[in-house]
Amino acid sequence: MKTFTHEYSSKELLNTFIQNNYITNYSGDILIQVFTSVNTKEYILYLRDEILTFLPHAKIIGTTTNGEISQKGSVTNSTIISFSVFDKTTIQTNIVTTRKDSFDNGVEMVKPLNSKQNFKLLITFTDGLNTNGEEYLNGIASINNEVIIAGGMAADYSKFEETFVFTENDITNNGAAGAAFYGKELNIHTDYSFNWETVGQKHIIEKSIKNRVYKISGKTSVDFYKHYLGEDIDRFLPAIGIEFPLVQEIDGIKKARAVLTKHEDGSLSFAGNLAEGTQVQFGYGDVQLIIEKGLDSIKSILNEHIESIFIYSCMARKALLKDDINLEILPLKEIAPISGFFAYGEFFNATVCSDTHAQLLNQTMTILAISENTRKTEKVTANIFKKKNPNDLDLHRTQALSTLISRTTRELEDLNENLNTRVKEEILLNLEKDNMLNLLHTQAQLGSILEMILHQWRQPISAITSTLSSIQVYKEAEILTDSLLDENINSVLEYTNHLNTTIEDFRDLFKANDKNTQITLNDLITKSLTIINPIIKENQIDMVVKSHSDKKIYIPVSLMMQVVLNIVKNGIDVLTCNNIKKPKITIEVLEEKNHCIIKITDNGGGIPTDILPKIFDKNFTTKEEQDGTGIGLHMSKRIIETKVSGSLDVKNLTNGLVEFTIKIPSLE
Repeated sequence: MKTFTHEYSSKELLNTFIQNNYITNYSGDILIQVFTSVNTKEYILYLRDEILTFLPHAKIIGTTTNGEISQKGSVTNSTIISFSVFDKTTIQTNIVTTRKDSFDNGVEMVKPLNSKQNFKLLITFTDGLNTNGEEYLNGIASINNEVIIAGGMAADYSKFEETFVFTENDITNNGAAGAAFYGKELNIHTDYSFNWETVGQKHIIEKSIKNRVYKISGKTSVDFYKHYLGEDIDRFLPAIGIEFPLVQEIDGIKKARAVLTKHEDGSLSFAGNLAEGTQVQFGYGDVQLIIEKGLDSIKSILNEHIESIFIYSCMARKALLKDDINLEILPLKEIAPISGFFAYGEFFNATVCSDTHAQLLNQTMTILAISENTRKTEKVTANIFKKKNPNDLDLHRTQALSTLISRTTRELEDLNENLNTRVKEEILLNLEKDNMLNLLHTQAQLGSILEMILHQWRQPISAITSTLSSIQVYKEAEILTDSLLDENINSVLEYTNHLNTTIEDFRDLFKANDKNTQITLNDLITKSLTIINPIIKENQIDMVVKSHSDKKIYIPVSLMMQVVLNIVKNGIDVLTCNNIKKPKITIEVLEEKNHCIIKITDNGGGIPTDILPKIFDKNFTTKEEQDGTGIGLHMSKRIIETKVSGSLDVKNLTNGLVEFTIKIPSLE
């Protein structure tokens, strides 16, 4: 077999290309793949008729794209025509238009193709907006779960309005086209490169029907994206959702799901299913890792029998890597002729998860390498794996952002893991110590601490992303001056230092060190409020701190921070739950004879008189079981009494005020 690739510009040049390569002289089957940026039915039908004028017996499958791939690498706003001629392989095409659902389309695609022997390969393209790619592949697998499948979902240059797929016989904007390959001599090799990383905490898909997701972690899907990517981000959905997919992990393998459609009810449709209860994280592209691992995938096919290579890659890789996308594409042309397109989703056969049939992927580059020849590929020299100029500022800037997100996310995950481990260890320890738990020993308080971390990190990470995006905009607009660059880089460094400081603050908090450290109560309050301030601001609570003492005392700082945070957080919960119009928390630091005193007051309505005597009981809580922190006030009191020989009391004041008083002996 042989493959010839042509960038279409006119009927005359197309005819010249066909004649110069003697394509009309081949007696075997010819498969023509068309990858076009021109997203009109009229153009596609005209082009198809032109091709059939010169090659009336050829089989055709084609798709609209988000970018095309040719011998030049990644190209845009073009039409690439790939001619593959076969000596020992026969081709049969099929097209399926609108049916009841995507699963049925998969069934109807493969049924008429499945009767012939030696059915080895199916290249198939679906429309990119109406098809659930995962259900489509499930439909194929219900008839034949052994055939190798390659291809992807059509695109329309991120307009998300209409996409087309077609064969020599028909065209559709709501269905699938496919080409089946039959032959004993056909050798097939597939590979893929993903290497997208995850960022932030794990979230739960709470309500979904197949690929349409209604609710994620208590928010509508659109509000969820707005919460993490910015309030005005819904204007850019679904386009931005392709670049920031939701990533789920199945059997240790990460699979991304990209947004395809935004609905008026706040739900989003994804390229594949996201079942209720699934844990997901946001995905982002680590530029350096993507390029390096992409080259590793190419190296893996050097010893295969290859005469033609087809690349079906995700448009998000192209959007992230820009011109650097060619670093992972162009080396392939040194092995065999290449062609392909950038899609809204990619189909791939391999052990990507526990299922054995083809999978829908996003954010990947998939490679289909085929041959009718048993000879090995000639040895390719290592110099084809060109690397980016190490002095390229754009690459280093993008890599810096990727590294920053990767490392801060890893530190948060490590912090979370260590915290969970410590909770388990302390629970076991205190089974032997009369349940002497500190404030972090309940799942509810673990959730509160993680909430504080996320509030602390959300703004600086968003600011870093916006700042670096601004640099890119300035550069593309050719207004990036040295002063602008320095100013934005300094902003990123400031946000990064804030993240590092936050990590250290939380590490101090989690140490729960019993050893006394010299500190003023004013500094203790400041340290504690630094952690919880984002939640205070988010709930628009008036926080007032009055200090009448700068005396230094010796206390276990981390344990005392936990006490202060617990009381303040309880106050925030009461204020928000009771919808107080002008919520206010006051912290006052005083000296009284031989004691230092902290008074924490809120105007949440006071504590009912029947509850007040029980407020410090170990097993008492006024909250729902899933939100309960009853052990928090109990253990706060125990810490004050046993660790600093002090006291913790509470009383109602007038006008709906409640006052907690911490009294600590001051040592001269």
